[in-house]
Amino acid sequence: MPTYTDLETHGDAHCLPGFKPLLVDDALIESLGLPYLVSAEVRAALATGSQRYKMLFDNNALQPSSTYLEEKVVVDQELEVHNYTNICPTNVFEITPSSGSCSISCQYCLVTDGNQCKPITVYTNYTEKLRASLERNKDKNVFYYFSPKTDAFSEPLLFSGISHDILRTFIEHNHRHPDTRIRLFICSKAGMKHVSVAHRGDTILSLAGQLAGRAQWNGSIGIMPSYLRNILEPHAGTIADRLEVMQHCQEMGLVSNSVLCQPLILPYLTPECVEDYISDLAGAGVINIKPEFLTAELANLSLIAQYINYYDPDRLAEFFQSYLMQENQTHLKQRSRMAPEKSICIEKLALIRDTAQRHGISISICNWVRRELMQEADWVNSIAKDTGSKANGYACLGYYVGFFGDNDDQSTVRVSAE
Repeated sequence: MPTYTDLETHGDAHCLPGFKPLLVDDALIESLGLPYLVSAEVRAALATGSQRYKMLFDNNALQPSSTYLEEKVVVDQELEVHNYTNICPTNVFEITPSSGSCSISCQYCLVTDGNQCKPITVYTNYTEKLRASLERNKDKNVFYYFSPKTDAFSEPLLFSGISHDILRTFIEHNHRHPDTRIRLFICSKAGMKHVSVAHRGDTILSLAGQLAGRAQWNGSIGIMPSYLRNILEPHAGTIADRLEVMQHCQEMGLVSNSVLCQPLILPYLTPECVEDYISDLAGAGVINIKPEFLTAELANLSLIAQYINYYDPDRLAEFFQSYLMQENQTHLKQRSRMAPEKSICIEKLALIRDTAQRHGISISICNWVRRELMQEADWVNSIAKDTGSKANGYACLGYYVGFFGDNDDQSTVRVSAE
C-alpha cells in the first residue's frame, strides 16, 4: 500500500502529560451538577462514546495509519449533491476523491464522527468522473465543492497527485469551455506546506492561480484556543499558515475573502476570544464569515469532552449542558448530529455578529441554522442582509454567488439529488 507523511503534527493525546481517558458515566454527570437534565438514553450514548474513545486510545487508533488504499470509482454516475438539510439555496456538487478517514484527523469530524481509524481509500480515476460531470453541467450556475467529506489537500490526495489532477481538470474544462457557468469552491485547512507540494512540476498554489475568476478558496478556521485546536486538528495547517495561503490566493486573483467559521465550541466563545479571532481574520483581508456551532452525535461529544476535561475541566459542565437539556434532543441538523441549545446559540451568534460588524466583516448563514434560530430571535432571519453578506456576494456556506452576476435565483437550473 502507498504511504504518506504528515506535513504538520501539532498534537497527540498519548503525548499529553498525565492524560487518561475520561469515562462519561453517571458519577461524572452527577459531579457536574447535570443529572436532572440527562435522560437514561442520553447517558447510555455518552458512556458508549467514552468507552469507544478509550478503545481507540488504548489501540493508538485516534489518528489514521500512514498508509492508504487505491481503488477505482464508477465514472458514469453523477456526483452527489451537497444538500444535507434539503433547504440549501445554492446548487452544489460534491467532489469526493477519497473515502474513510482523513489525514488531517479532526477529532470532531462530521464525516467519521471522530473515528479516524477507518482506512483511507483514494480513487485513482476520479478525474474521469469529474470531467464527465463538468461536461454535463457546463451551462448551469453551479458550484463544485472540493471537498466536504475530506480535506481537499490531505496528504494522500497530495502525494498521489489526485488533488493536483482535480485542479488540472478544472483548468482544462475552462480552456475547452470559456463560457462555462461552473465555479469551483475550495474549503480547506491546508497550510503553506500542503499547498507547496509539487506533482509533475506543479504546486497546488501554482495550479490554483490558473483558476482566477472561476474559483473560490475558503479558509476553514474554527474559534478555539490554540492548545485545543492543536489536539483537535493535529495535522492541519496553523492558523497563520491558513491565512497566509488565503492571502496568496487573493494576490493571484482568486476569491479568497471568506472563512468557514466552524466549529464554534461554546465554552470558548468569550468576548476576548471572539475579538482576537475576528481581528486576525480582518488583518488577512477576510470580509465574510460563515459561523456554525459544533454539531456532533452524542457519542462524539464524549470524545471532544476528553480534551476539554484535560485542559479546562471547569468548562466541562458548560460544554455538556449546552447539548444535553431534554428539550434540546430534537435539535438535530443531519443524521444524529445535535446542535447546542438554541438560546445559547442566539446569544453567541449575536456576540460574533457585533464583533464582526466592528471589523467590517459580513456574515452568511446556513439556511437550516437560520430556520432553527429565527423561531427564537427574529433578527436571525435577516442576519445576512443586516451584516452585508448579500451585498458582498456571499451566501449560505460562504459561496460567492457574485460569480453569477445578478442572477442569484438559481431555481431554474436546480440540480437534483436523485
